Amino acid sequence: MGAQEKEEEGAPSAAKKPQKCSKEVYFSVLPDQYEPLIEEEEEETAEERRKRKEEKKKKKKQRCKKYRKNLGKALRFSWRCLMAGLQSMASAYATPLSAVSTVVTEVNRSSSSRA
Repeated sequence: MGAQEKEEEGAPSAAKKPQKCSKEVYFSVLPDQYEPLIEEEEEETAEERRKRKEEKKKKKKQRCKKYRKNLGKALRFSWRCLMAGLQSMASAYATPLSAVSTVVTEVNRSSSSRA
């Protein structure tokens, strides 16, 4: 008997397994006037369907309007930047080399006097 007691103490994993047993289940009798809680789907009328479609169209129109506005702003800004860059590049090519050297030295002197 001493050997069996040692085996039971030495094997804790066997004690952790849940034992099979039956569960008690309780039944209750439903009343005679029981009505299940199922929501009935209402059929929408043509008027409601038309209103819903108009709301969808209105939301879509507002969203597109906002996107058009933002896209227009971005295009105008990028066009202005492109034109400013082209104008500065054109003025650099149009001036003679002797004038460029004098302008550059003047710019350097004015920036160094500020510092």
